[in-house]
Amino acid sequence: MTNDTPEPNHLLREAREMRGWSRQKVATELSRLFPGVAVTEKEVARWERGKRTPSPYYREKLCALFDATADALGFLRKTEATTRSLIATSELIVPGQHELLPEEFLCTDLEFRVQCMIYEALSRRIRLDDLRRKLANALATERSTIMDPERRKLLRQLALTPIQALGLSALGASRTIAPEDTLIHCAAGITACEHLSKGADLHLAYAITRAYTPTLKGIARNSPSHRKTASELTAQAMLLLAALGLHLEGTKAAIGYAEQSVTYSEISGNAELILTSLGQLAWIFSCDKQYQKALEKAQLAEHLLKNTKAPVHPLIQSNTYAVVGAYSAQTGHRDEALTALSKATQTFLSTTPTDELSYADYDYSEIALTWGLAHARTGHPEEALNSFAEVIDPTTLQTKIPVSERARIEFLNHMALASVKSPTKDMEQTIAYWQAGIQGAKVLQSEQRFNEAATAYEIMESIWSGDKRIASLRELVVHW
Repeated sequence: MTNDTPEPNHLLREAREMRGWSRQKVATELSRLFPGVAVTEKEVARWERGKRTPSPYYREKLCALFDATADALGFLRKTEATTRSLIATSELIVPGQHELLPEEFLCTDLEFRVQCMIYEALSRRIRLDDLRRKLANALATERSTIMDPERRKLLRQLALTPIQALGLSALGASRTIAPEDTLIHCAAGITACEHLSKGADLHLAYAITRAYTPTLKGIARNSPSHRKTASELTAQAMLLLAALGLHLEGTKAAIGYAEQSVTYSEISGNAELILTSLGQLAWIFSCDKQYQKALEKAQLAEHLLKNTKAPVHPLIQSNTYAVVGAYSAQTGHRDEALTALSKATQTFLSTTPTDELSYADYDYSEIALTWGLAHARTGHPEEALNSFAEVIDPTTLQTKIPVSERARIEFLNHMALASVKSPTKDMEQTIAYWQAGIQGAKVLQSEQRFNEAATAYEIMESIWSGDKRIASLRELVVHW
């Protein structure tokens, strides 16, 4: 005899409450975002109380609305239980119900879902940019910044597949494969590398992505019918290489990759990709202390945004304004910086999160970091700490929202710098930030994060000269 007592969906309810929404607000937003969707407040209540499970169609819409996976919204647990029940009672083989099998397994097994997406692309049933979006949405981690072993294993397999199957290397592809199939495998691999790089696998993601680029460049150069798509993927690969190169090779190598990203995005004609690439180039120029060049690239991006006739996703718009704000602050223009950042924040908050972007890893943590840096660079360390605290709890040093490990360490390093420059100069708190930052930098083996921490230590040592505890920390400033 089965237990028919409904099991409440606490995760779905929590997702709604975290946004301060009523059930009516959820119903209204679904109808606003997806014309033709008619949902009532009572239906949302049934979903949350477990009296009814959203159909696959509504699960997809809810995932888009809350910018979360099916697992994060509590849908998979019920699906898995249903599947086990169906198998136990042999209902899966009842005539007329065989269509349940693909749907249930597609929802519960991530590796199977990923392989189906790639198969759809190889059979030309979905476009390449749709593949990237679907994969990015499926592979995203939900509530934790820690990657579970199974997900990491899947990402590694997905990233290594083009190298093994197509023979990709620094010399190009060793096997003759249709360009369109090569692009599909590389698109999936780049997506996997992007997610790998959010954890501790920087070196692996870097090496694999570098192995893709000669083949992608070759297709862009030699295949006119695939030039646009190959150039887009090459630009996206260069975006990732620039970010990782900054950590593993230094600013000069990263600038080279970022400049290639701008070049290939311009060849592709993708306005959003051009804006993203210019923003990253500005960021890396700033890391190289070329502040005027950083501001020039940021202003160029803003000019293009104002004058482009192509539609630009609101998140790309927000990122462009944030870039202008960051480097206006870097050159001492506080008012211009705050105006640009206010515009970036308003644009971001006015956008309902969706899975429409297949690249440009941009979320609220980027805005909080940029606000903090703008305050710090214009002489307001206390306000900077308040901004950083929106992402990192200053007491527990735990993240409040999911961020990559690279970003987490960046926050901690800048919190240490802001703390040491604060009028209160809390040495204990500064040391806590700094120790977490230097340890994280060494685990990542990130040159950029290590140099940030080393700079912070020099300031700490200068301010608290002669303090034994500060002196004892010098033994941590040792390169791996």
